[in-house]
Amino acid sequence: MKRRGGTMADKKSDLRVVRTRNALRAAFEELIAETTLDKITVKALTDRAGINRKTFYLHYETIEAFYDEIMNGIMDEFFEYYEKTPDDPWDMDGHARRFFRYLAAQPPMIEQLVCSPSFYDFGERIYATQMNRYRAFADELFWREGITSESEELICALIRNMALECYRQWVRAGKVVPMEEAAQILGSMALHSVEHLMSPRPESD
Repeated sequence: MKRRGGTMADKKSDLRVVRTRNALRAAFEELIAETTLDKITVKALTDRAGINRKTFYLHYETIEAFYDEIMNGIMDEFFEYYEKTPDDPWDMDGHARRFFRYLAAQPPMIEQLVCSPSFYDFGERIYATQMNRYRAFADELFWREGITSESEELICALIRNMALECYRQWVRAGKVVPMEEAAQILGSMALHSVEHLMSPRPESD
């Protein structure tokens, strides 16, 4: 039987996909509270979710693809609801402050993922993904004349690693520095560390 928007079979299939992915996500949230990321295998995940491994591989080629989906979901939410100037690479301090605030407001599962290096290194990947989205809006006019693509990679690595380690240290130290103060410190550091390498902001029309 066909209905507007697809067949009944299609809708049932879609619901099964949603249920399976939700079960895997719930199982993952339980496991990450109990162990480290590198100890979570496909078997551990599917056993906890109550599904078989073949079903997992119908949805994800690898467990890293499952992690990528979680990470991309976080980034999509940030850029859709929290980032005010994604198309303005010159707003370096604003980007750093807003992302710090966003991560600080996440549930313990995300905090643990970002702060726990492993074979996947969720924190490194999430900061790299954030920076690459900003860079997609920039062009050669963003950096001052003479900055090569190789130099740009070094600059971006500096900013990324500084921001990640700042967040991790804030968490390790028990968050004794007020969140807004920590975000302001990071924003100032991010801007002033590379400001002299950036071209002047274009004048608005």
